Amino acid sequence: MEKKIQVIITFAFLVALIAGLYFFTNWFSLITGYFVGESQQESLVNCLNEQGAEYYYSDYCADCEKQKNEFGSSFEKISRVNCGRNRENCPNLREVPAWYLPSSETKIYYGFLTLNQIRELGNCEMK
Repeated sequence: MEKKIQVIITFAFLVALIAGLYFFTNWFSLITGYFVGESQQESLVNCLNEQGAEYYYSDYCADCEKQKNEFGSSFEKISRVNCGRNRENCPNLREVPAWYLPSSETKIYYGFLTLNQIRELGNCEMK
């Protein structure tokens, strides 16, 4: 009976330890590849902001709305410029949406981009 109690206590301790690692560290994320804590969008936004990236958009652009939805609530943290209905605030751009990514070779990218495309073009590693 005493051996059975030791096994139960050991098992409970291991479950508590793994649960603690899961909720209070990024250990689970590193082992499994699933995110716990900071979202992919937040991680990407932080990387883009650190390098001085900018997002150019218009309130009248369907792809701009689609791009905004890709980032969810993290969109508010992106450095962005509203180019206006006819790009009057961004005369040097040929269209919106557009991304200025200073750490890339091309620097300006036009059209809707997925999060993975932005991550690759902006040289942002997934944490």
